[in-house]
Amino acid sequence: MTALSAAAAVVVVFLLSGLPVALSQQPYGYQIADCDNNHNDTGLLGYFCSRRGSPPSCQSYLTFHATPRHPDLASIASLLNADASALAAANSANSSSTSPLAPGTKLLVPVTCTCTGGSTSSYHYQRNASYVAVPGDTLFVIANVTFQGLTTCQAAMEQTLGGGGGGGATPARDLLAGQRVAVPLRCACPSPAQAAAGVRYLVTYLVDEFDEVNAVAARFGVDPASLAAANGLDGEMVIYPFTTLLLPMKSPPDASMLRSPLRPPPPPPPVTAAPAKNRKNHAAVYAGIGGAVAVLAAVAVAAAALVVRSRRRRAIAAAIAGKGDAKTVLSPALTGGEVSVSISEAFSGLSLSDIISSLKVFTHAELAAATDGFSVDRHVGGSVYRAVFDGVDSSVEIVDRDVSAEIDIMRRINHVNLIRLVGVSHHAGRWFLVSEFADHGSLREYLAGAGDGEVSPPAMSWTERVQIGLDVAEGLRYLHGYTRPPHVHMDVSSDSVLLAGDVGNGVLRAKIRNLGGARVIRGGSEGDSAAAFTMTSNIAGRRGYMAQEYVEHGVVSPKADVYSLGVVLLELVTGKDVDELDDSFAGVNAVAGALDGGDEEEVIKRMEELLDPAMEGRCPPREAVEMMVRLIERCVRRDGGGRPGMGEVAQRLLMIRGVSGGDDGWHSSLEHYRSSHHPSS
Repeated sequence: MTALSAAAAVVVVFLLSGLPVALSQQPYGYQIADCDNNHNDTGLLGYFCSRRGSPPSCQSYLTFHATPRHPDLASIASLLNADASALAAANSANSSSTSPLAPGTKLLVPVTCTCTGGSTSSYHYQRNASYVAVPGDTLFVIANVTFQGLTTCQAAMEQTLGGGGGGGATPARDLLAGQRVAVPLRCACPSPAQAAAGVRYLVTYLVDEFDEVNAVAARFGVDPASLAAANGLDGEMVIYPFTTLLLPMKSPPDASMLRSPLRPPPPPPPVTAAPAKNRKNHAAVYAGIGGAVAVLAAVAVAAAALVVRSRRRRAIAAAIAGKGDAKTVLSPALTGGEVSVSISEAFSGLSLSDIISSLKVFTHAELAAATDGFSVDRHVGGSVYRAVFDGVDSSVEIVDRDVSAEIDIMRRINHVNLIRLVGVSHHAGRWFLVSEFADHGSLREYLAGAGDGEVSPPAMSWTERVQIGLDVAEGLRYLHGYTRPPHVHMDVSSDSVLLAGDVGNGVLRAKIRNLGGARVIRGGSEGDSAAAFTMTSNIAGRRGYMAQEYVEHGVVSPKADVYSLGVVLLELVTGKDVDELDDSFAGVNAVAGALDGGDEEEVIKRMEELLDPAMEGRCPPREAVEMMVRLIERCVRRDGGGRPGMGEVAQRLLMIRGVSGGDDGWHSSLEHYRSSHHPSS
């Protein structure tokens, strides 16, 4: 999809919805990557206000996630130009505390929001902040990584550079280190109509991956209709990461609303019946049949609802692509009209018999029994619980999203490095996905906890790290080349890599999860990177792992997975979280440059700086590190055409594993170098 068609997508849907543009509100927009177009009519410069009728200022709230770069309340308050004491109070924290927060901790940020006029004729609500650029910053990075979507590159460009920087400059790419950037943070005040309905506060909510409008509304106690009206949403109400939603609230929000875990619905009340003579055996049989029919009916009803959503999405996509009469195609999505479907159509071609033939359909009672009633002791993290079926551990994930595509692909794959889906269940409007259990958690959790104490896992050896990278590459190569049609994962990260195996014997193996975002690619094989790609305007993924061509232009291809794997390999080599890798990217380039320049002392120095200190005493042979550095440098290149295919990545990792041998070659080679170049006097 071109930048122009992506920019037109929301406008088409919005105009057809028949909703008027309301001051102090906006049509929901997602053209975050098109920094060269201001998109004034979609509100990407800020939430609309006017000199007449709109409150000049108000108390409002932002949401923000702690990061390693901004780990505590003081640094977050400074970044967002917020009052540190008010920030602490809103999050029930000690205002004098300097303790770092866990990365990803969600915070409420109270701010005063003001109606401000820019260099255009429009007025927007905003909270003014400023930021000093560091090397490598662009307006896109500042807006979507540093400020997490609380501003846009369009808004920062408008206020910092007058909409274009003058002289034909391209300010989204030409920021100088030390340059001060004006950052208008997105906030808003209640409109007169909202105020009349009792709304007193608007929360600027950062959309997370897999968020859905109804789930967000339920968490904050907001009426979904009022949330949709505040954001100009209609029809599908599809939302995207890196964007913001206005949440209209009648009372101040509470920080616990940001951290409410997704809990399972209560089990249905037991059904009792009076005993009948001579019918005990028959009653048991009938009850069993009735229970199975009820489960299948629930799956069918939920699946039918999913196909309605799928058809609406295809209709909107068809309108954007210019196929057919847009008004006619979009009518069901915009009016909420009913669509009649059969069970065989419920999963867009995946029938109920397909599910039953390849997966087990669990009752909610079975899941409750296997998880001890979804007890806290069985809570693994997020919305995942550990279940035990006949003595075998499994994972149960509770989801509120459309899982039809995920179920379709997961039921058909069979690879040791891809998490296997065992079964499904549907209860009280939610899906329950039962899959194999990885007993050592995610790669990110393992790296973060390794070597920190007696109960922490031992630090990974070099060979284990290489093996994990190879496992991930093999799983992705299977997706790219052996599924029909080929798929790309598009959400590869250290959080999506799970670890299983015997740690005590040094045998850790990796399995990839999170196939919900997998995309079909057509037009070529994995080896033909020029032909194997597709385009999308739905940019979803994890910050730091997404390839540039995907973020900026919506290009979906196997090379995007190669980039993400390159970042994971860098995490394995350094032991750092993705948010801490800025210096490590530079370190990879420095090692590669030193290797090309033949400077032995510089090579040794750079390698020492790059490697995870947790491997001290059992570090790898230098040749293996050199090969890994060169592979990572190629994987994370900005130009996708310069990256290797996943097959080559797997072959290189296999070679690296072969030359790694034992984990005792690094220091011996280092000492040999130093003794030969600096003999003692």
